[in-house]
Amino acid sequence: MKVFIAPWGAPEKWGEITYQYDGDTRKSKSDLPLIKEKENPDKIFIIVSDTLIDLDSVFNSISKDSSYSDLRQKVKDYITNDFCKGKLGILPDDVIVSYGFGEFKNVKFFGNAMDFYYGVLKELSFKFSQLLKGVGNEEKIEVIFDATHGINYTTLLSYRALKDILEILAYGFDVRMKVLNADPYVSGLEEKGIFNINVIEDTKILPRILVYNDSREPIRLFKGIKEDSFKEKLGKEISDFFDSIFSDGYLEYRKKVMVFLGSLLFALPVFLISYMQSSDELFDKIERISQKFEEKISVSTDGKFEIEREIQFSESFANFVKAFLVSSVLEKLGFERMEEVPLTVIKELKRKIFDGKFQVESKRIDDEIDKIENLPRNGHLLYEDYRAYYSIVDKDYKPAPKPDKRNFFAHAGFEKNVISLCKKNNDIYIRIIKDNRKISENLIINDISKI
Repeated sequence: MKVFIAPWGAPEKWGEITYQYDGDTRKSKSDLPLIKEKENPDKIFIIVSDTLIDLDSVFNSISKDSSYSDLRQKVKDYITNDFCKGKLGILPDDVIVSYGFGEFKNVKFFGNAMDFYYGVLKELSFKFSQLLKGVGNEEKIEVIFDATHGINYTTLLSYRALKDILEILAYGFDVRMKVLNADPYVSGLEEKGIFNINVIEDTKILPRILVYNDSREPIRLFKGIKEDSFKEKLGKEISDFFDSIFSDGYLEYRKKVMVFLGSLLFALPVFLISYMQSSDELFDKIERISQKFEEKISVSTDGKFEIEREIQFSESFANFVKAFLVSSVLEKLGFERMEEVPLTVIKELKRKIFDGKFQVESKRIDDEIDKIENLPRNGHLLYEDYRAYYSIVDKDYKPAPKPDKRNFFAHAGFEKNVISLCKKNNDIYIRIIKDNRKISENLIINDISKI
């Protein structure tokens, strides 16, 4: 599967020039037609900022009673139909419109600059999750990121979001990324000759997940809001909103998500399966949070047209999105959440997620699997009812009041005070000991870097 992704600025300002790539040339207002011809991507996604509302061709078509959703759709229609279809003869598979900032000729935008990153991270994660459904488990994923038409923060934050996503996909798939950038365009020099489309990065993506222990809620008040009375009212509304979508409370749900992500980060297979989240449930919560975020984007037409985001995203929102993507990968590979985890599932998880990518972690898990499998031949009996690991290996062993942190991570979560074992259906099953579950959760969460 090959996917083309490009952040764009304002297309109406682009001149028609001659691009060269892979031995061929084409004159166009964008390098997209030539890249599409040479690379033949399966999907094309364009990323733009909602600040394109300021373009005269868009702004002059809107009414003063337009909602933010209406304005955003105007930008999407302009890129999709007026420019891509009308000027290039290409219809992209989708146009992602994320959240910009700054003051322009017609419109002024207020909001946290990082909202653009969180918007792109969410939308691209949803796109790739859908694409995974049509990808074979052994199929390669190739992404072409074209930075030619991006402007300042949109290029930087789009690249960051895409890299975060591809590194998660790389846990389960062979992923490559090629980054393109044409020679710099200078207005008035359209006839200077040929503008080369240069390959500035072509690399295999290695698996990695960036997780930060952010105690804040996924959305919170935009720190630019100054009126205390308004802050108090909006803060209460956000708090009530979280109470409505998290039946067991936000903190409890966040804890499960963080343990799940930390289990992948630290290569703890029993916890990864035991705390695996439903991608459908995460999708629903992410969508509802995003809808609440957009509900609180106000449009003012008193004087200069102003668009203000009253709420901003936090890194906790990114954690939810990343958990959604990790779950999508695991579900695609055939895994599901289990409280009682068969050793055969642990072996399969190790093979598909860690083997060939994480040599140290894979060997560590292998050693723990071997120890458990060899218990009977070493004179340690396994029963059909669960018994603590420590009591199986040593009947005289006195359990520690709490799991040892060093042993917990050194043994990939198979710490003797943490898990219990039983044998049934010709397999060995593993379950987290209930009395030490909370301590184990805290070991994982507290070792994730705080921000």
